[in-house]
Amino acid sequence: MTYEGVVFTTPWPLRSNPHLEQARERAIDWMRAFGLLQGESAVDDFVAWRLAEVAGFFYPHADADDAATAAQMMGWYFLPFDDQLDGELGRDPRRVAAVCGTLIDTVHGLPGGEHHPAPTVRAFADLWPRMTHGMSAALRTRVSYHWSAYFSSQLTEAIDRTDGRVHPDLDAYFPLRAATTCAFGQNDLGEHWGGTEVAPAVWHDPVLHRMRRLGADLVALRNDSMSLRHEDVTGGHNAIHLIERTRDCTRREAMAYGSRLAQRKVDELVELEATDLRRLADALEPGQRDAVLGYAEIIHDWICGDYEWEGISARHHEHRVLPDWANDLLVGAES
Repeated sequence: MTYEGVVFTTPWPLRSNPHLEQARERAIDWMRAFGLLQGESAVDDFVAWRLAEVAGFFYPHADADDAATAAQMMGWYFLPFDDQLDGELGRDPRRVAAVCGTLIDTVHGLPGGEHHPAPTVRAFADLWPRMTHGMSAALRTRVSYHWSAYFSSQLTEAIDRTDGRVHPDLDAYFPLRAATTCAFGQNDLGEHWGGTEVAPAVWHDPVLHRMRRLGADLVALRNDSMSLRHEDVTGGHNAIHLIERTRDCTRREAMAYGSRLAQRKVDELVELEATDLRRLADALEPGQRDAVLGYAEIIHDWICGDYEWEGISARHHEHRVLPDWANDLLVGAES
């Protein structure tokens, strides 16, 4: 079956980072050094999955070093970590809790990860300080919270897999999905690598809260619709599965409903920016005003970048099976 995926249109341009080619090569070299890519077929998959491209879409303003770090992060995020939890490990909540607790320790600055037996943990211990280098104290606190929530959400999903829990509707599902994609942690990095950090007194404003929530929902709908070849086999939470179940409809009808819902969210975001965001910006001094307007662009890059990447990446072409060489990437992290 061919999946078109959830579709919607936006008024914002797709942007990309000018350091893309160099970032890709540096990411491949880094992943090889930690054993996260083994053999030419693994490198071919990294390239075909367009992981450097998605980093470039999300962070178009990052300099050459930060663009390379972003590409490394995207490489780490998928097969070395996320894909590990699709199998047996992801159906053992106690093991997942230990794995994610180890990674959260690194987020909070505890030592030991750099000498850990699991390659995925050692790689993250190398990556995290470079991801957060130069952050203000406020942004560092925020990004640590959001990445901890991302790791914690993996435990929630593991428990849900074991007892078959399903969400009653999309409104109940979307907050978990925002955590499992690290949506807000990715947005934080957009501030860091885009030079538009929002002041703490402004970041918590309800307008910005709603904007980032809409962005996360749009990415969830698009990603879930494009990953069905894999998740039709593995199960787990998926917005399209949820729509099919709650609306008692066909796959085609669920896709159409998801597309209409996504377009309504785009339209709401456009209207919000033209009214409430403008009102907020007008009340601020020039520096804070520029940061708030720049934050809107971060959300746009997140939405448009994910939309484009989902369509060009080979990651979703078929059900993914973890290659034999990757089976040990997290072994030991649960001890």
